[in-house]
Amino acid sequence: MKNTVLLDKNWCLKKILPAESINPRDYAVDDREWLTISSMPAQVHDVLLEHGLISEEMLLGWCEDAVWTDEYDWVYRCFFTCGPSEGAYLNFAGLDTIADIYLNGVKIGRHDDFYISRKIQIAGLVEVNNVLLIHFHNIREHLKTLELDPSWDNAVMKCKLIRTPIHDFPPDKIEGSNYQGAHPYFSPIGVYRDVTLTIPDGPEIEECEVRAVLKDMNCGEIRLAVAGYGTAKGLNVTVSTTDEAGRECAGGECCVKPVLSGWKAELTLPVNDPRLWWPRGFGSQPLYSVRISLLQDGKLCDRIQKSVGFRKIEMPSPLEFIINGKRVRLWGGSMDPLQGYTHCWRPERAKRMFEMVENANMNTLRIWGEGIPYPDEFYDETDRRGILVWQEFFMGHGAYPDTREYLDKCVQEACELVLRLRHRPSLLMWCGGNETIMGAEFQGKTPHGSQILLEAFPELLNEVDPQRYYYPNSPYGGEYANDPREGDHHTYECVWQYPYADYPNFMSEHIRTAPPVLHSLKKMIRGELWPRDYTGKFLYGTRFPMPDSWARRSHHPAKGELKTGPYWEYYDADTPEELIYRFGAAYGQEVRRGLEMIRMGSPDGNAEPGKRSKGHFSCKLLDTWPKVYCSIIDYFQEAYIPYYATGRAQAPLLVCFDRKDSIRLWLVNDSAQDFSGHVKFGLYSLSKECFLSEKLIDASMPQGEAGILFDLAALHFFPKDCLLTARLEDENGGVICSSVDYVDIERHLNFPDARLSVSITGNVLNIVSDRFARCVEITGECDGNPFGWLFEDNYFDLMPGETKTVSILGDIPYGRITLKPHYSPHAAEISFKRV
Repeated sequence: MKNTVLLDKNWCLKKILPAESINPRDYAVDDREWLTISSMPAQVHDVLLEHGLISEEMLLGWCEDAVWTDEYDWVYRCFFTCGPSEGAYLNFAGLDTIADIYLNGVKIGRHDDFYISRKIQIAGLVEVNNVLLIHFHNIREHLKTLELDPSWDNAVMKCKLIRTPIHDFPPDKIEGSNYQGAHPYFSPIGVYRDVTLTIPDGPEIEECEVRAVLKDMNCGEIRLAVAGYGTAKGLNVTVSTTDEAGRECAGGECCVKPVLSGWKAELTLPVNDPRLWWPRGFGSQPLYSVRISLLQDGKLCDRIQKSVGFRKIEMPSPLEFIINGKRVRLWGGSMDPLQGYTHCWRPERAKRMFEMVENANMNTLRIWGEGIPYPDEFYDETDRRGILVWQEFFMGHGAYPDTREYLDKCVQEACELVLRLRHRPSLLMWCGGNETIMGAEFQGKTPHGSQILLEAFPELLNEVDPQRYYYPNSPYGGEYANDPREGDHHTYECVWQYPYADYPNFMSEHIRTAPPVLHSLKKMIRGELWPRDYTGKFLYGTRFPMPDSWARRSHHPAKGELKTGPYWEYYDADTPEELIYRFGAAYGQEVRRGLEMIRMGSPDGNAEPGKRSKGHFSCKLLDTWPKVYCSIIDYFQEAYIPYYATGRAQAPLLVCFDRKDSIRLWLVNDSAQDFSGHVKFGLYSLSKECFLSEKLIDASMPQGEAGILFDLAALHFFPKDCLLTARLEDENGGVICSSVDYVDIERHLNFPDARLSVSITGNVLNIVSDRFARCVEITGECDGNPFGWLFEDNYFDLMPGETKTVSILGDIPYGRITLKPHYSPHAAEISFKRV
């Protein structure tokens, strides 16, 4: 059987000037100025950081100390051993970006596309002792050799001539973007995925398609198609399928047939009573393991193993999904790269991210078209956890070159991605990219290159993945790309006026800005946190309503200062803590209002009556660099008000109030089952500290629907300092969720000095307040470190006498936990040790 070896040892790195040519044979023996690389993959900055040649401030987004690296070419060298082999080849899973590749002094290939892997045959060149060199070229110098077509009328950014993320270009030197937040800019370079050596032992499986197909809910099939090069003589393929418990449930073998380019084999295996794969919150995620073996004259030559899941997806209208007969709306986030200083995969960072996604009641991740390809480990987790994937091809904001050569390269990238992922049960749909058409419309330019996503990508998918839905771009649909009435919508109504924006068909980017938690802000800010000349009041002539030291970590070209929530509805601030709260609460309010509105749907003629949006994605889910902008999870993976507001508003069962011409109480059921139970709601007076009215009513709602339970017009009129309260209970009286809402803005209200009492049961906090507690904040510290805590809920309102239980998530082993209502001087503390 073939042998694949991971080349992760015996690597080193060297810088050279861009004008310097290399003699690969000299580089094989020269040991001067090489930096050892402890493990691969590693990009240049990973190595320099390990050797102390750049400051760790780079990890905080302050990249001045790393700018010099952008002036050089970089050469990687690897020593490896291999016996002579006729069919040996090297595979480079991810190179960033322009590189010449040499083996034993001979140039064997050139790489120029960040988004694709590169397989290079080395027959006749491989020896017992080998030297591999990868010469990465300065991308700025390379870009100088390229020219923009005058017919594009300045619509195409020059950096798009190279297939690499536009956010990795220095905007002050090349027309690129520092949207992610590095200062002054950051340009990664080097090896960011595995390099492997494969030594075949006979024929190989070159193409493999595995599908799990539901014929009906009680009958499934595993459909297999494999192909390879060479003669079909003596070949056969065996297939074994096992369920999650390791029990074999389907198997067989098929003879290989010769075709013009080599050989192929196809097989269909029945699977009786398959267990269904469900999105998160709707059921379990059983995975079936399919093992395909290629034999020649009875000798095992190659083997591939893939996991599949049985589910049926229907789409009655654009972006409306019915999965296994259940209506599933998409709640999730738009994902940037997990971090900025390297594109190498960091599993510990991904683990924390997935845990936070689940805790926020999300079932979908949108893989942003301006980001990077994720490795198989990422999709292993989405399959295992039931997280649906809205997968975009790597096309970003604005126009693209419209040459045939460029189109072919984009199709090659898309094809590699599709062939790698199409067996995944979590893969919901493909999308042509992010804001490609909308960006050109914003600029008043022709959307050059749109044939790539409107024609070329659909043609490819019709050939290699015809069963899966393709969506041309995000946003797309209607009279213009970002028309809220059709397709999906990016919520920029804080900057531009959009008609019909209250009830969009699908909210694929919901964006507002706020600073992160205080300990994150302190870590990433340079200068005073509260400059002497700063006032917490927003006065006429103020461009950015935060201190200048905070503004340096924001994104002015994207009008971040205009994308805040309604902070003017909150009290003016005179401390950093109060200012963080003001903007965080305003962001949380906007998240809550937006999510509740689109989940309830239109009750009148302002939009199609009863129209409910089909989904909501936070923008962004998390920060790539430390930043004061729009994510609901900051760079240090700390959660603040917007994150917890999102989680509460995306709960499968939701009780909430609609404040329009009247005030109506709604029940939303996006859970997996029909609901029957009770709702207790009332009016609570803040000034009198008592209920003025309470009512208990029966409540029921079919799965996937929402409706009005009660019109509070029946209560006539009441003081504006009253709280609207509601608690949803099951038929046995168990509390499912609760809601506290307001009829006046916060800066008009006075809140009592509430005192909390707290106890702990296992890893669960039990919290009770003697008076109404506004925005209870839970913080923790472990040996003085405030980072790493994650709670089931946080920054919540608490009615007097009610018990709130909050699980302590994450992996902090012990520490001290503090709880405090925002407007109260009283704090409660408790010691914690994880059980």
